[in-house]
Amino acid sequence: MSTIYPPEYLQSPPQPPPLPAPPKRRRVRKALLIVGSALAALIALIVVIIVATSGKSTSTVTPTASPTTSATATPTTSATATPTTPSVSQQITAWYNGGGSAQLNAISNDVGTFQPDIQAYVASNLTDGATLQAADATFQADVQAAQANLPPAGIPGFRGDYNAALTYYNTMATDLNNGVIAADSGDYNSAVADIEAGNTAFSKGNAKLNAATADISAYNNS
Repeated sequence: MSTIYPPEYLQSPPQPPPLPAPPKRRRVRKALLIVGSALAALIALIVVIIVATSGKSTSTVTPTASPTTSATATPTTSATATPTTPSVSQQITAWYNGGGSAQLNAISNDVGTFQPDIQAYVASNLTDGATLQAADATFQADVQAAQANLPPAGIPGFRGDYNAALTYYNTMATDLNNGVIAADSGDYNSAVADIEAGNTAFSKGNAKLNAATADISAYNNS
């Protein structure tokens, strides 16, 4: 028995092919590249803050005057010397030479590694984030080391702004790591959300570090 088809005007029209899936992976790559381009700003800020603290710490420390002696001076009974509080400049010098400068340089070097690692991860079509995660872990460890050695509080605002910047950078490192984990598992929506959150934290960190350099400049010019 032959098959009977309904008239042509009663047949369903041909359906268009399904639309391709949204380019979620492309969104992840774009978000990562935004982070990579923002890293250059951090390097510039670190250079400024190192120069500013170095200039202040080496140019304004007043040496203690050598005591003068007189041939006719009458010997006096020795007394216990009263300890003097280091000046703000001397405190900055101690922090700068006691790890502050080295820690900032370490973060700057980490950032220089970050950029090619992000570009390599993007170029690999997000297939293996292990190298980027390793760089991120080093960056986070150096940020935490710097946070454990905060500058003295003598410069108004400097210590608080510097600490806030490091807190944001630490958050950014956590968000970026979570983003890579999500991307590697194919969860591109979560990856974009994590990386964009990290970029927001990074921008806030740069703003706070910029404020820290302004604190030093204001003090230097006071």
